[in-house]
Amino acid sequence: MKTIILIICFITFVPNTILAGCGSCAVSKNKLTIPEGTFITSIGEDGKINGLLLASCGMCNFGMKDKRCSLAIQINEKAYHVRGTKIDDHGDSHAKDGFCNAVRIAKVSGKIKKNVFISESFELQKY
Repeated sequence: MKTIILIICFITFVPNTILAGCGSCAVSKNKLTIPEGTFITSIGEDGKINGLLLASCGMCNFGMKDKRCSLAIQINEKAYHVRGTKIDDHGDSHAKDGFCNAVRIAKVSGKIKKNVFISESFELQKY
């Protein structure tokens, strides 16, 4: 009798546990907005860039050796400080989705000069 109960429990609970997952995932019903443009993967000889790239706090998320939070971009795992716009020009940098807590996608145009990105335009993409 105990064997039959164990078999019934095994058949009932084990497949459900394996197929169900953890159950703590909060699945979002929001549709993902895919930004239009091309991701920048290299810098031309003239230093000009125009397209999508990663933006965040250089110290908090890109491992830059700053002593304070500042806006930075990343191209092929190399981070560059940003001039022409500041970290708090795009909302509270310490908010849940701010630059110190999240890496965001930005559509930019400008020029890399002496390892600094001089921004002509800097537009965060919605997600």
